[in-house]
Amino acid sequence: MSEQIEDKKQHKSKRPLVWVLLLTLCGAVFLGSGAVLVKQLSVEQKEKQANDRLAALVRQREPISALKLLAGQNPDFAGWLSVAGTDLSYPVMYTPDDPEYYLHRGFDKAYAASGCLFIGEGSSPDSSHVVIYGHNMKNGTMFGALMPYAKKSYWQEHPLISFYTVASAGEYEVIGAFYSRVYTDADEGVFRYYRYADLTNEQKFNQYIRQVKAASLYDTGVTAVYGDQILTLSTCSYHTDDGRFVVVARRKTE
Repeated sequence: MSEQIEDKKQHKSKRPLVWVLLLTLCGAVFLGSGAVLVKQLSVEQKEKQANDRLAALVRQREPISALKLLAGQNPDFAGWLSVAGTDLSYPVMYTPDDPEYYLHRGFDKAYAASGCLFIGEGSSPDSSHVVIYGHNMKNGTMFGALMPYAKKSYWQEHPLISFYTVASAGEYEVIGAFYSRVYTDADEGVFRYYRYADLTNEQKFNQYIRQVKAASLYDTGVTAVYGDQILTLSTCSYHTDDGRFVVVARRKTE
C-alpha cells in the first residue's frame, strides 16, 4: 500500500513538468505560425504595392500612352483589365509558348505568389475569345476581386469590364457568372468551359454561350451572337475540390 501511495506521489510530481513541456511546445508552435503569417502578409503587401504602382501609372497617363510604356518595360504585356469603381485593375500578360509563365511571376518576372493575370492557351489578346486566368488571393487581390460577381447586386453596380490593349480599348458587358470545377474525363453532361478557347466555329460559339447562360447564377439580360468578341475570366474557387469561378462578357458594339 505504501508503495502505491509513493508511486502516486511521484506521478503527481511529474505532472507539472509535463504540462510545462506541453505549454512550451504549444508556445513555440504558436510563435512559429505567427512568424509565418507575418511573413506571408508582408509578401502579399509588397506584391500589392507593386501592382498598385502600375495601376497608378496607368491612371496618371493617357491610356494608350500608358500601355505603350508598359509594353516597352515588358514585351509580354498584353493589355490592362479593370472594373471601374473596384480594386480590379491589373496588367494582363501573354506568353503563347508558355501560357502559365506568369502563374507565379510578377510584372517584373520575379517570383510572386499572386502572379499576374495571363491569357490562357489557345487564346490571344485580339482573338475572338480572350480567356484570362488569375489567382483568387485571399486578401482580395488579383482575381480575388472577381468573386463579388457571384452576387447579382454587384453585377448591377458593375455591369462593364474594361480590357484595353495597345491596339484598342474594349468595354465588355457581363453575360453571366457561374461556379464550376475541373472535371474528370469520366464526368458526363458537364460544361467544361475551359475547352472552348477557340470559338471561331459558329456551332461551338453558340454552344458555349448557351451553356454560360444556363450555368449563370443570375440573368443579366445580355447574350451574344456569332461574331461578337467574348471575354472569359477564370479563377479558383474554394466551394469544392478543383473549384472555379467564371465571369463571361461580350464586347460592346457601337
